Amino acid sequence: MSIKGMLDTNILIYIVKKKPPAIGERLRQFRRGEIVVSSIVWAEFAVGLYKLGFNVEQAGQLIDVLPFDRAAGNVFGRLTAKYPGRAKAFDRMIAAHAIAAGARLITNNLADFTPYLDDGLTVENWVV
Repeated sequence: MSIKGMLDTNILIYIVKKKPPAIGERLRQFRRGEIVVSSIVWAEFAVGLYKLGFNVEQAGQLIDVLPFDRAAGNVFGRLTAKYPGRAKAFDRMIAAHAIAAGARLITNNLADFTPYLDDGLTVENWVV
């Protein structure tokens, strides 16, 4: 089964806070494993879950987490060489992971990922 999309942290936060039916409907169109989160996204999201008192282990059973692997690290290295600086390093890692996985990044913050569109990243906003 191939990965169709990778959810960004801000989409996960939006889902938890707003519980939008439209996004739930979109997610139900996919089989398990077709929509994933990066382990980088999960780490960011887990912070918020802990702060809100959610059961992180239970929440983690609801979606597949894709480990940040060597291929993603290679893409991150290429992107960082092209766009040096520590600013936006998490976003760059998430972009690199989506590129390496061949997945469309689903985000509500397109501006953070626009610099990487010419590097093979594809993005989609499910909130609009």
